[in-house]
Amino acid sequence: MVGGLQREAGMVVNRLHPAWIAVFFVLMLGRPVLAAGVAVFPLLDLTVSSNGVSYVLTDNVRREIAKKGVQLVSDREIMQFLVRHRIRTLGSLTSHEIMAAGRELQVELVLQGTVCQLQQSPDPAVSLTVELIRTSDASVVWANTEALYSSDLTSLLGLQDPENLNDLYAVFFTGLLASMPTEVVSSSTQKELLDIDSVILMPKAVRPGEKVRCKVRMQTMDLGNGLRPGLTASVAGRDYPFALDSEGYYFVADWPAQNTAGRYPVTLKALWPSGRKETVVLGSYTVDDRAPDVALYLRGREVNGRIFFSDKLYIVPTLTDPEPVSRWQVMVVDRDDQVIVRQGASDRLPDRLTWRGRTTLGALAPDGDYTIVFKVWDRTMLSSSVAKEVSFRRNPPQINLELQTHGDRITVKLNKEAGMPLAYWWLKVYEQNGRLAKLSEGEHLPATIEFERPQGENDGRLAGLLVARDILGNVTRKKIKNLLGQKREDGGGEVEMEKEWLEEF
Repeated sequence: MVGGLQREAGMVVNRLHPAWIAVFFVLMLGRPVLAAGVAVFPLLDLTVSSNGVSYVLTDNVRREIAKKGVQLVSDREIMQFLVRHRIRTLGSLTSHEIMAAGRELQVELVLQGTVCQLQQSPDPAVSLTVELIRTSDASVVWANTEALYSSDLTSLLGLQDPENLNDLYAVFFTGLLASMPTEVVSSSTQKELLDIDSVILMPKAVRPGEKVRCKVRMQTMDLGNGLRPGLTASVAGRDYPFALDSEGYYFVADWPAQNTAGRYPVTLKALWPSGRKETVVLGSYTVDDRAPDVALYLRGREVNGRIFFSDKLYIVPTLTDPEPVSRWQVMVVDRDDQVIVRQGASDRLPDRLTWRGRTTLGALAPDGDYTIVFKVWDRTMLSSSVAKEVSFRRNPPQINLELQTHGDRITVKLNKEAGMPLAYWWLKVYEQNGRLAKLSEGEHLPATIEFERPQGENDGRLAGLLVARDILGNVTRKKIKNLLGQKREDGGGEVEMEKEWLEEF
């Protein structure tokens, strides 16, 4: 539209008296121009995340603007533009992205905004800020912030009170965009502008003294030396000149990273042949001189200050000073310094890892003591590691039973071999007819159990069932078919038992 007006002006000037020429141009430079089109970009939704998007509210904004008779760029064209320029964060487009939108989407205005509040219950509420930007010079020509709560529309009698967000939308968007202009004043002069196509700043994280490189490509690279601006990269108070690469594709500047850790913005300074100066922030990088400080937590059963487990060990790594990482690795090392498990990824730190007591090949690891080693690398490949000891115990409790008889009196002695402390144990003695003759239970061994031999038709035969479970969940179950079998009167000895064990979790 601006170009069309300029062409019409040229046709009229040829017919006007020279005295009118200056007056005509003064009038035209300040004349409002109807927006030939508006590109409504998806709204940034901070109620979801720092990169959230609300397409529902964006559609409502588009419908309200369309009522003003303004031509809108299609959703499909806008999405293609976002993908083409790799724009991942909305609501705050750069001046170069806005001017690129004007050029590629053929629009004079761009509307962008941010959802500040969006609440469905208990009381619906919506808050939104928007700004209208002229694409020719990336100037904000109009902005508004509006908030609406259900209480704002609540009447005394409660008739037609808003019940949800849709009830608020019917009123909210009309008020939000009521003052939005449909005519804007075009920029009066054609300025020298940095029309940047792409910027490559690498690496994003660097150690002190390492090389940092910035590559800038302009939309028009074939400007002659007389028209091309002088470019320098300004970092921490020092300027580094850009030079055109051998292929004529990028302007390139290199410099050593600062010796002090921190974040450093990079500003492009342009000095045009006319003497006009322009600055643009290109990005930033981080100087890192310290390895990440990693801590490791093991979640199992703690006994006397040591972690034990029989089924699952939860491994939780954390950074005491959170920062992005490039990769991590976890290892399980046995007492012979052999690595039986190794796992890692080029990704963020995992929230939690689980070791089930198996090797990398899937074989069950033997009972024993192991070391969990966790290592992490930051973006500059500085690394640190932490190690913690853990004990794997999967074997069930080993219980010995000794029987003594003195006439009709029977004494049973239970003893436990070395191992994990018991959670509980119990012994049931049955007569031949299935009647329970004795029940004993406890949490500690050794223990002595005494009872009288049952009298009657049972021929004195007894059977027993012994169950013991340690604090890790390992269980031993021993069946004794003939408790008194092959035992002499007034004698004693260790009883041979059939044994089986099972896992309970």
